[in-house]
Formats: sequence, C-alpha cells, structure tokens
Amino acid sequence: MKTLILFIDAFSFTDLNEKNAPFIFNLAKNGSYGPLTTIPAGYHIEYSMLSGSLPLKHNVWTWYYLKKNSSFSKIKYIKPLIKLLNKNEKMQRKLIDVYINLLRLLSGKTRFLKTNKIPINLLEKFEIAVDKSYVDHNPLNVPTLFDIFRKQNINYVAMEYPTISNKNKTWFYSGKDDFKQLEKTEKLLEKYDVVYNHIWNLDSIEHKYGLHSAEALEHIKKIDSYVEKIVLSQREPIKIVIFSDHGGCNVNQTKNILDILKGFNVDYFIGSTTCQIWFKEDNLKEKERLKNILKDHDYLIYDKKNIEKELKIPYKREFVGDILAWVKPGEQIYPDFFRDTDKVKSMHGYTQKVPEMAGIFIMNGFDKKDKKNKIKEMMLYDIAPTILKGFNMEIPKEWDGKARV
Repeated sequence: MKTLILFIDAFSFTDLNEKNAPFIFNLAKNGSYGPLTTIPAGYHIEYSMLSGSLPLKHNVWTWYYLKKNSSFSKIKYIKPLIKLLNKNEKMQRKLIDVYINLLRLLSGKTRFLKTNKIPINLLEKFEIAVDKSYVDHNPLNVPTLFDIFRKQNINYVAMEYPTISNKNKTWFYSGKDDFKQLEKTEKLLEKYDVVYNHIWNLDSIEHKYGLHSAEALEHIKKIDSYVEKIVLSQREPIKIVIFSDHGGCNVNQTKNILDILKGFNVDYFIGSTTCQIWFKEDNLKEKERLKNILKDHDYLIYDKKNIEKELKIPYKREFVGDILAWVKPGEQIYPDFFRDTDKVKSMHGYTQKVPEMAGIFIMNGFDKKDKKNKIKEMMLYDIAPTILKGFNMEIPKEWDGKARV
C-alpha cells in the first residue's frame, strides 16, 4: 500500500473537528488519533519529530548560535558591496542571503537560513545551528525516520522546502505554497511508495490573524479538501499519517527585553519568545543581577543549572547563553530578530503547556491501533517510533520516543 505522511504545521488539536476538517476528522475517528504534546525546543523541533530523539541527544533546537568564524563572518569579503547599498537594507539582506547560502551549498550543506532581522552589524557573531536539512541523508548523530527508510530500501520521497530527498539523492525544488505542494504530493504518489510533505502556511496565517481566526479555519478547510482529493484519487486504499508540531496561543502582551539588556555588557540573540544572553566578561554578580531583573519582569530563566532537567536541552554555552530568558504563553518579545512588526495575533514556542498548544497525530489504514482509537500521552518525539511501528519496523534503541499504538 502507498503511504502519505503529511506534516501540517501549527494545526492545533483544538481545531480538529468535523466542522473545520471533515475529511481529516473522519480519518482520525476511523483510525488512531490524539493530541500531541510539543517540546520547548525553540525553532528546530522537526529534528526531534523525525528522529524520535530529544535535543539532549542531537543538540538541534535553535536556528542560530554564537560562534567565531561563522558562515556569516564571510560577509567581510563583500562589505564594499554591502556599503554601496547602505540606504537599502532590503537589498543588503538579499545580497547577504544569496552569498552566504551559495557558499553553504558549495560546501555541501543543505540547511539554509536568511538573515531575517538580525542587525547586520551583529550577523558575523552568529552561525546557523545545523548543516543538513532533516530530510537529507544522515543529518544527525542519530538516525532519522528517512535514514531508516533508506536502510530498509523503501521507495520514499520527503519534501521540506526547499529540500527534497529520496533513497538515492537530495536535491531542491521551488514553490512553498501549500496547495501547489499538495498537488505535487499527489503526483509523487504515482512514483513513490511513501511520500512525506511539510505543509507550512497555516503557521504564518495564525501568526497574522490568530488561532481559531476565520482566516486560519478557512485555510484548514481548504487543506482538508485537498487531502480528500489526494486520498480519493488513488486507485487503491492508502495508509495515511497526519501530524503537526504544535498549536498556538493568542498573544495578549508584548515585552521589550532590549530595555533591560542595554544596561549590561552582553551579546544577545532575541527570538519571538526567547532571548539567549552571553556576558562578554565573566562577572557572576552581574549575571545574578540580570537574572533578578528578568524575574521581576516575569521572564522564565534557564541556564546550566536547570535547562537539561526542565527542558531536555543540553547546556552548551554557545547555544544556550549564560542566561536563556523565555516568556510565558500569551506573551511575545518585540523588537526581535525575526519580524519587522509587533502586530502578531498568535505565537508558539513556549515552555509552559496550554491546551491550544497541543498538536495532532492521526494514523489511518494501518493495522496498528490503540484499544479505543484515542492515543494518549503522545509526545512530539513519539511520532517517528509510532510510524515505524505502523510499518512493522524495529525502533532504534537510542531513540527517546515510544510507539503509541
């Protein structure tokens, strides 16, 4: 049987019902399904999803980290061109993005990132956290689901914009639009036995309009209709796995952490819900003073004392910082290094759990079920082990996750 594996970004379990997604909900009811608890791993949780492992094992959880002689340090060779565009920051960033990612491509890397809104004068301090796309061959120090498919000689293809990979090679494709990707998925099912695709756009729609917004629910319905078309167009029944990485939480408060950091001699990387902080000088008294101020402003604080135990993230200073500050659900940090506006209605990436943050997991067409079709205690890193169980394949002993059917 053919197998379709769809990762629908930001699909909250609270939106999985007959009204919003009638076909997908029917797949759930007639298969095995349940809420999926995400992990507080910043921006790179897909590496845990598809490797069955926590960041404690593979250390991939953030997009950027502090490093000398980083990929971005190479912009020193094009500084004259950057200066020529000093009144056009948009063109400066485009130039840097093309240049740096071309250098990464030529060196065999398949994970690419833009400069986003990182201040150009700070870029050279940071490095991209991982070299390979998670759909590429052997991207981590633990096997991914696709590494195992390849080892078992399964005729698969996996899409993660802009990277596409099968058992023989990895290459690139254009077009990030959800519905063009779903149309491509339908065509790929003619050639491959297993097709995996990451559908992106719901995430950005929820950021702009909010969780449960009319715009988000309309997009879910449209995805649902495309999934129905793909499934019903097959000549034979197919197996289906659908999951998301997280839901969301509507934003009700914005915090400006820069106002606090200006009083300290630090480097920092500001995300939408997190801030990594590195002291330029080792001053324990100043670190404690900053911690206390951040706590007074109701930030959650993580460092080498508690991050591994509480978040299952390895403490490596260049990745975590001396202090990692995190906001609570419903809050956001702005200004940050990713956005040019604070007009965001919904956010994710929190360490604390709220019902709306739960993702979805659905299996249909497999002979493996839990006792009542409702999966309980499903963790994000249980996705890959559960899929392998559906294929009657051995789960790697080094994985943290468990099969939940």
